[in-house]
Amino acid sequence: MRALIFGLAALAACAGAPASNAADPGPTPVCAACVKANMERLAGDELRGRKCGSADEAAAADFIIAQLRAAKVAGAFAGGGYIQSVPLLTPTYAAPPVLEISAGGAPTRLVNGQDMVLTDPPPALEAPMLRVKDPRAAGAAAVGKLVVYDSGEYDAGGIAMLAAAGAIGVVSPANPRILAAWDQIAARPPGPTEVGGAPPPSPVRTTMVVLVKPDVMEALRALDGGVARLDARRGPDLLRTTHNVMGVIQGGDADADRHAVLLSAHYDHLGVRGGVIYHGADDDASGTAAVLEFARILGSGARPNRTVYFGLFGCEEEGELGAEYFRTHAPMALSDLSANLEFEMIGVVDPNRPGVLMMTGWERSNLGPALKAHGAQVGPDPYPKEDFFRRSDNYQLAQKGVVAQTVSAWPLTPTYHSPTDDLAHVDMAFMDEVIGSLVGPVAWLVNSDFQPAWNPGMQP
Repeated sequence: MRALIFGLAALAACAGAPASNAADPGPTPVCAACVKANMERLAGDELRGRKCGSADEAAAADFIIAQLRAAKVAGAFAGGGYIQSVPLLTPTYAAPPVLEISAGGAPTRLVNGQDMVLTDPPPALEAPMLRVKDPRAAGAAAVGKLVVYDSGEYDAGGIAMLAAAGAIGVVSPANPRILAAWDQIAARPPGPTEVGGAPPPSPVRTTMVVLVKPDVMEALRALDGGVARLDARRGPDLLRTTHNVMGVIQGGDADADRHAVLLSAHYDHLGVRGGVIYHGADDDASGTAAVLEFARILGSGARPNRTVYFGLFGCEEEGELGAEYFRTHAPMALSDLSANLEFEMIGVVDPNRPGVLMMTGWERSNLGPALKAHGAQVGPDPYPKEDFFRRSDNYQLAQKGVVAQTVSAWPLTPTYHSPTDDLAHVDMAFMDEVIGSLVGPVAWLVNSDFQPAWNPGMQP
């Protein structure tokens, strides 16, 4: 109750914030009470982690719309609407999959979620077994077989090597990280969610991976050859709806719509797992709060030269599904978007780079250096092996030619995708500093004639 009372008071303070001019030399002060109120609502218990396609995610979308309206930001969709509904179809299992291995004597029976967890399984499979210790030596012997990779520990490179050699599936020991996320992996659907109305993805060859617990791997080592039979029959598709929310401030230039800027974040998270709320305060209530604060600041000032869109995407956590739909159902021609800045996980300081933000794909375009030249405390991504450029909504638009990149503080926090990603583990003062440090550079971008561009050969 106390958090709700504070939230209402803070929102009232937002409504009474003084107007400002986005073109003024001095940046508009960040409304810390507004940012905190938005964070408390988005990452509070009431929204239960904003799971993709849930009523809680829909309630978060309604809250975001209310904040855009309060900021005097118009709806960007047809008829002035703020919301875009995205239909989702997710495959399901008819029953927990079972892998039965016969190699003389009583068959060994593995059940998904108990003895094993599966990725990319076909509905059914029957194949001879092969046990190997060295994936490089498997060669043609792996073709069409379910290979037990007796590696001693999880080896992603070796699994990939066996898949490339033609194995129909690979059995591997699970490492401690996989064991810690066992229930989450077991709960994954048997295949990707289909986004209704989006072009079907190109067929991709996948190889089933069977991850097993240590005692199961020990039992499999004792088997010599044999035949594996998988029963992973599908049930009816799960039908859900997610929503993209988008507001717009029309620019003042005659060609404002032809050089627009999109400021975006995703507002979904992981929901409730095992009775525990995964609040997603840093990931990505923090980015959503930043976009809402930019909307408040720009909406209370003079009209920018460029048209500015404020986009909050649903279902990023399940594969950028809202953004995937948006890129073929956008309210503007994507060629008219000069740039997309996505804000992701800006609530925790990177201890290795305090006070400095990172931009994914920094080397790919001229956007990051230009923002830095105009005061942004931002630099290259120090974690290139994580491939963060492809791991947020920006990538969906980058694939369509938009200069789209993500700004983040520390994407490798210990709280990532855990129940501890809550308000208690977000540094609100740091968040205010991050947003404040970007007000000037963003104001410059939306009022300049600068043209973001991919560097030669760097467009995805």
